[in-house]
Amino acid sequence: MDYAKAITFIFQDDNWIGTLLIGGGVTLLGFFFFWTLIGPFLAYALLTGYMMQLIRDVYKDPDAELPPWEDWGAKMADGLKLMVAQFIWELPLFLVMIPFLGAMILSTIYPDSDVLAVFAIVSYFGFLCLTFFYSMFFMIVQPAMTINLTIHDAFARAFDFTGIFRIIKTHLAEVLIIALLVYGISYFAGIMGMVMLLIGVVFTSFWVMLVRGHLYGQLARLAFPATNQETDLATTSQPTTNA
Repeated sequence: MDYAKAITFIFQDDNWIGTLLIGGGVTLLGFFFFWTLIGPFLAYALLTGYMMQLIRDVYKDPDAELPPWEDWGAKMADGLKLMVAQFIWELPLFLVMIPFLGAMILSTIYPDSDVLAVFAIVSYFGFLCLTFFYSMFFMIVQPAMTINLTIHDAFARAFDFTGIFRIIKTHLAEVLIIALLVYGISYFAGIMGMVMLLIGVVFTSFWVMLVRGHLYGQLARLAFPATNQETDLATTSQPTTNA
């Protein structure tokens, strides 16, 4: 894998400024319309769909350029599928919150109860530990889950546990490097965005999404070899013929 290329490829594209401006503009609109709830949701769905198109393009051609900003409806539909899949994967974290929130509410209602106070503290630290470990787990799962859904263009592939963990087992080193690299770049981009009077965050966050898309596309080329691309991308809709 070419990790450096994933970081710099965007700046080698002739239209990189326009692409970055549109992506940052969509992100900014999502922030502006946060009060509508649906605004940020749709904006992130569009950006996610754009990233998925980049994954497919890099999977087909490692020298692929940035995708054009077209077919927004199709990109948004793609992004929604991945977002729903991610939410389902992260659902255990929400379930873990239930006993913690229950303990906090009860300790507020009965402030004199030492038992409830202890239970609230234990629940809090338990919640922090479980959140940390599950977040680490999902950082490793996310690349494999994303490419499995994206390349096969099937929502069910996001829960193909056998296929997902086969990718992780076979390409564990690459998956770990991608997870750590994306985390590190996200942290760096956040700092740079704040340095640029906060408004830069909308552009640096979109750049991180492009880096992630390129890395995932490279991982897809390893997981689903190029010689099998037509088989991986197309369904077996053609009728078989008997010899």
